[in-house]
Amino acid sequence: MEEQIDVLNADGTPAGYACGRSRVHAEGLWHRTVHIWAFDSDGRILFQLRSRVKENNPGLFDTSCAGHISAGDSSVHAAVRELSEELGIKKSPRDLEYLFEATHECVLNGGSYLDNEFYDVYKITLSDVEKKSLVPQPGEVDDFVWMTREEFFAKRKLHPEKFVDHPKDFQWLMEVVL
Repeated sequence: MEEQIDVLNADGTPAGYACGRSRVHAEGLWHRTVHIWAFDSDGRILFQLRSRVKENNPGLFDTSCAGHISAGDSSVHAAVRELSEELGIKKSPRDLEYLFEATHECVLNGGSYLDNEFYDVYKITLSDVEKKSLVPQPGEVDDFVWMTREEFFAKRKLHPEKFVDHPKDFQWLMEVVL
């Protein structure tokens, strides 16, 4: 059965119903997601290389981890689930630092995929053991790349087409004191 997602009104309030993920994106219904930025003890940022078989943004560098919040689930529990699924890392809700909420509106795949979302952004720090045990989720993530903040901004400046664009997240990365 297809993942069910709570639908929101354009102001972020609950619309009072849930529907399948494919309908959410076919109709551009507002919904909630999470972004998780993982850092190591040296302040390097973990980027995932999206799978080349992904429907959207295949083969591009993206947030460390991200995903939809299933109907009835909480943001922090969705973040913990996504960390386990996409990175193979087990964390508890108290390991995540909530940063901010943002919105994102995007039209992909020639207009067949409408992505209107409110997303919660979290930060985590991975231990050296966790860094060595990262496991990309087949079909979702092809690889992981660690970059310093300076390396990220330099690479993005030279090749913005290689990154999924998250302006509000990138603004935070520019301003954050690690």
